[in-house]
Amino acid sequence: ARGVCIKLSPGRSVWSMYRLVNADYIKKDEVMKLKITAPVKITKDESRTLVADDTASRLNTSDPRDLGIPLADGANDLKELPLINNMASKGLSEAEIYSTNLNELNKELYGSFHYSSKSSEATNKSSTDAFSATETNLLLDAGLEYFFKDESKWYSRISVLGIFRLLRVSVQSAEGTSTSENSSFFGAGLNWYPLTRPSKVYKFIPFGHFAYYLGSTASGFSPGDSINSTVNSEDTPGSFTSVVLGGGFKYYLHNGYGAFMRLDYEFRSDEFAEDSIQQQRAKTSVGPRIFTGLTYRF
Repeated sequence: ARGVCIKLSPGRSVWSMYRLVNADYIKKDEVMKLKITAPVKITKDESRTLVADDTASRLNTSDPRDLGIPLADGANDLKELPLINNMASKGLSEAEIYSTNLNELNKELYGSFHYSSKSSEATNKSSTDAFSATETNLLLDAGLEYFFKDESKWYSRISVLGIFRLLRVSVQSAEGTSTSENSSFFGAGLNWYPLTRPSKVYKFIPFGHFAYYLGSTASGFSPGDSINSTVNSEDTPGSFTSVVLGGGFKYYLHNGYGAFMRLDYEFRSDEFAEDSIQQQRAKTSVGPRIFTGLTYRF
């Protein structure tokens, strides 16, 4: 057979076959490994050539007959390609349709979002006291990840992250006390892909994760039934640092869309300003968390 070779990536090409001699040997949609041998010796004696006009007469064309390659009778399979023509009319190239590598798309946006809000009321059945509050849970996690294109370098398995996170949480206890946290995170980090390169598609890609955050926070408090009435509601501002270690999996489609799941272990330290009774407080928290979200490479 003869074929037109389309290079998709440094390690993958797609062949469009025509002028089949033994068609049973050609299997559609199967990956083949081609053995590369020494070049075939070419004779200049026209009486010994298989095809006298088998030389290129024009370049930059998709029709093999324009390259001086004659087709057998009925071998016009490259003349009408409605599927490819339809895709081309939509701005898609053959390389985009069959792409198995996202190396050229080396920037990625990712994010996850959760929001809930409800009104609550805590009532003491032994008295007429009732305490109303709004319980909210907002988490916005977004980031930009940068990949290195040159996969021959050792650092191509490492990517750089810029991260933003917004957290708004408030909850009311049974006796009416309400607490809240409003935090904004700004951070940077690294992802490490030790087993599978992050440019692969239709594969689960494991990765390790490290991030460091700085941020501002405010811890809110509103008294309930069991609190002395002299204690007032108060929001105390503060700042914090956070270190995160974790890992997870990614999965990409050929068009750059994907999803991820990550398990983190966070070490966080908060420092607060003096409250209304001139007390300065600190808080530390340690523990795991799970994130899932969507990604887009461009």
